[in-house]
Amino acid sequence: MALPKATVQLQPPTQALGTTFPPSQAMTVQADEEEDEEAGQGLVAILSGVGLAAAIVVLVFQVMTADTWINAEDNEKKGDWTQLSPL
Repeated sequence: MALPKATVQLQPPTQALGTTFPPSQAMTVQADEEEDEEAGQGLVAILSGVGLAAAIVVLVFQVMTADTWINAEDNEKKGDWTQLSPL
């Protein structure tokens, strides 16, 4: 069984490896990347805070729900938090 032959010619690279941009263009590209990173930092910090707050809310809700089940009047082991452990 032979492998199929390629039917599409690939374009040669537009710029040879090892060549660099002119100094003015290289500085512009670097400055643009730094501005983008600085602008995104504020948004990242806000979203991190929102994610942390949401995780804390979910954790509190889970503990409140477990407390309701553990302290239920019909629970034989009322008040025993070790019943949450599977071991």
